[in-house]
Amino acid sequence: MPILSILAAAALFASPAIHGGEAETFDCTGQVAVVCGDSPQRFMLLQDEGVRFSLNRSFWLEHPESYMLKSGDIVHITGEKRIPTGIIKDEQPLQSAFVVTNLVTIRHGRLPEPAKVDANEINGGRLTGKFVSVCGVASSAMRDDMNPQWNWLIIRTSCGDVYVALTDHEHPLETLIALTDAEVRVAGLMHKQHRWRRFSGPYLMAAGENAVETMSPPPGPERMRALRQSDFGAEAFVIKSLEGALLHRAKTEGVLVALGRGFCFVELQDGRLLKAIPRLGATVPARGTAVTAAGFVTLDFGGLQFADAEFWPNGNGRHAAATKAKPKKMEELFRHARNPDVSAASGIREIISVSGTIANSGENIRMSRTIRVESDGYSVNADLSTLSDEAIAELDRGCTVQVSGVCNAEFEAGPTTVAFPRFAGFSIFPVSDDAVTVVARPSWWATGRLLVLVLSLVGLLAVFLVLTIVLKTLADRRGQQLYDEKAAHVRTEAKVEERTRLAIELHDAISQTLTGVALQIDSADMADSLSNSPRSVFLATARQMLASCRRELRNCLWDLKSRTFDEKDMTEAVNRAIVPHIGSAKAMVRFNVPRSLLSEPTTHSVLSMVRELVVNAIRHGKAKTVWIAGECSNGRISFSVRDDGCGFDMASAPGPREGHFGLQGIRERVNAASGSVEIESAPGEGTKITITISEGES
Repeated sequence: MPILSILAAAALFASPAIHGGEAETFDCTGQVAVVCGDSPQRFMLLQDEGVRFSLNRSFWLEHPESYMLKSGDIVHITGEKRIPTGIIKDEQPLQSAFVVTNLVTIRHGRLPEPAKVDANEINGGRLTGKFVSVCGVASSAMRDDMNPQWNWLIIRTSCGDVYVALTDHEHPLETLIALTDAEVRVAGLMHKQHRWRRFSGPYLMAAGENAVETMSPPPGPERMRALRQSDFGAEAFVIKSLEGALLHRAKTEGVLVALGRGFCFVELQDGRLLKAIPRLGATVPARGTAVTAAGFVTLDFGGLQFADAEFWPNGNGRHAAATKAKPKKMEELFRHARNPDVSAASGIREIISVSGTIANSGENIRMSRTIRVESDGYSVNADLSTLSDEAIAELDRGCTVQVSGVCNAEFEAGPTTVAFPRFAGFSIFPVSDDAVTVVARPSWWATGRLLVLVLSLVGLLAVFLVLTIVLKTLADRRGQQLYDEKAAHVRTEAKVEERTRLAIELHDAISQTLTGVALQIDSADMADSLSNSPRSVFLATARQMLASCRRELRNCLWDLKSRTFDEKDMTEAVNRAIVPHIGSAKAMVRFNVPRSLLSEPTTHSVLSMVRELVVNAIRHGKAKTVWIAGECSNGRISFSVRDDGCGFDMASAPGPREGHFGLQGIRERVNAASGSVEIESAPGEGTKITITISEGES
């Protein structure tokens, strides 16, 4: 009966219903074949070919923690095909997914009996989507290189290898490694790998609780077939593989003479060299140990090799010496490689010694632990990965060295990948810690080092020139800065001299004239003192006005002579401005306004207003203490002058008519600066005047 008919009869209970609309929905019943991973959880159902879901359709559980799925479960599922979100999107970001929103487990059943096939049918690629089984010997087991939730197992058969993918939660890697060399039967769904993976092409995805069934356990070392000398012939190897004689591991005895990255070489008793690739997790003895080696017989371009090998030291732990290295010239080595009679099979895999010059630098040697030795236009690589740091510490470019070890031909691809792979050269693997001997060291005045010295001197000269240019630029910039500071100082001195000159002229002209006017008014007042004429009132006012004028002029003269406006700290500038006027009174100043924010006109205006307010507080308010405070916020300057004087009634305060111009002058200054004035005063309670102006306003 065809396999799909069996699946339809045994596992299909209802056809899926597909509904149109904005989202494609599904409603179906089937048997779980494979549960892929833990989170997000993906599974596959066995169904008939007549419905829209094929055997390799994947369903994703939106909430995997709500279900405990296992192979063989018969389930009813509903959901929709849509662009995934969350952890499902992380696994399948570029295409729609069949997302299960509801799942009901009907019962647990057994999967249908798979069809028995061989490796030729599987690798032919015509069984994709079929539920099949294959028998063979378990060899290599490894973790998937891109998805750690999956493992791979290679099954050896008489007609080829079969690659099997298994979920790690059902088939842990340690369990698969323990099956090495056991005869097994594997059942699962056939798939074809197109994405970038270690293996590409058809493979079997294990399905069911008993997906991997052990037919017979691995044979112990005593039951293994001994490797024969005739097995080293390529044609005999192919024939025996087809007959199934070498499906299981074979064993041999020898000395482990060299180690590489991921493989080693065993020298057999007849002098032949066998390449061995250790099994995952296997312990490889030290170089020079007499061992019994067992592995799956395969063939590479250098001859016979063991895959998935294991090693057991023998000879009571005694170490054996390797065959003495045979001296060879590189030209001879490559000539033999071109000779078909010599290069066939293992004709060029032997222990040799070559001499030449190291072509790579010491830094590269210590990083890659590989040297390239050149001689007569040829070169070979020496793998130093097993040597100690002390053994390679003195190796450097130009040293002439002699290297002893196993010579192995390297190719760009394996023998099963292409028919004619590209030859990549020879590599030598040391057979002892002193396998690399320095014969001669390069002269210090070698061309390469001389070139390095010259380039170093040129580099130092370039650095010197750059430093010279930078220092000259810095010196020019500092000179210009000093020149600007000197010029600013000269301008300041000139400004002070001009102020002094103006002060002298004002004193000699206007001040003396106003003094004369005051004397004349006093004389007129005295002459009219005997009469009751109201002229005395007007003359008193005129005298008050003249006194105010003289006081203002005196302040202007003091400002012109003083360096108060050159102060960098406004608190100090305020102190200087009021000191000549406070007498025995105390002044408390806290003016937290940076001088750099104020222009010259604004500074002059602020200091003049503060001084006028302090003079009024002491002269008219009889204040003993004056508090002056200032601050800057949001582009506005606020300052206040508060005293403990007698205060006044703002409604009856004297003004310009009575000869009092102080507050009037302050209001005019504040209005010009687009500011405001607030006055708080009452008889007997002192006075506080707060002024607010904009930064930079004159």
